[in-house]
Amino acid sequence: MDIGLPDRKDREAILKVHFVKKPLAKGVDLDSLAAKSAGSSGADLANIANESAIIAARNSHTEITQSDVTEAFERVAIGPERKSKVMTEGDKRVTAYHEAGHALVGHVLPDSDPVHKVTIIPRGGTGGVTWFIPPEDRVFVSLVQFKDMLARGLGGRIAEEIILGPDKVTTGAGSDLPSAAGLARDMVVNQGMGSKKLRNQVFHVDEGMMIERLVHEREYSDETAKAIDDEVESLITEAASRARDVIKANMHYLEVLKDKLLEKETVDAEEVKQLLSGAQMPKAAALY
Repeated sequence: MDIGLPDRKDREAILKVHFVKKPLAKGVDLDSLAAKSAGSSGADLANIANESAIIAARNSHTEITQSDVTEAFERVAIGPERKSKVMTEGDKRVTAYHEAGHALVGHVLPDSDPVHKVTIIPRGGTGGVTWFIPPEDRVFVSLVQFKDMLARGLGGRIAEEIILGPDKVTTGAGSDLPSAAGLARDMVVNQGMGSKKLRNQVFHVDEGMMIERLVHEREYSDETAKAIDDEVESLITEAASRARDVIKANMHYLEVLKDKLLEKETVDAEEVKQLLSGAQMPKAAALY
């Protein structure tokens, strides 16, 4: 977690300041909002409060309700719903499998954050969203947590591959793949989390002004650069394999969640937990 961002206690205090002059309904849980808004800045929290008031007015509420606050938080965090975007039934089905793949892998892997919400309603620039939120503020991230992030991040593409076939996967993973590659490279280059050969070494060049970055020579050899590329590829390959093992071992639950998404479009944390309650962790996907 960025040490410059407010912690949970500070986030709750900031939210109370921004909501103090707003008509907040009795029972609205700002502590819960503070808990799940880890990584939010003070400006983000102010936006949530302001957006809550706008949504309440739009819904003809005389007071800001819990649902208004939740919708505002999600709009600020992941973008507004784009219900006006028309999706074909085929696209909806693919999106449902894709998001169910993310959710299933994240639910099963032991060091993944819990699922907060899954939706096939387009939000921001995405066709659907599977949203994971850590249960508490996190200062450090372990290697196994990073690896579970990678696997769940590839779960959508792997679900498509299994259901549609490798030659019929879609562009639905257009943001997942760069994110996974960026995370894997960060693990190797900046966090010293490569294999035994590169473990406990960092290779990044300090970021400065653009001109300095352009003229700054790389501080490691071509051989090391190749080793880094190989490490990144290895991490991605391992993550894809683990996601594949999880999904193949739990195909029934992939179908169950896919069907529920097609029925309701959005499934919240508790319902995801119920729907996937029997999903099992295959030995082949275990790290320890």
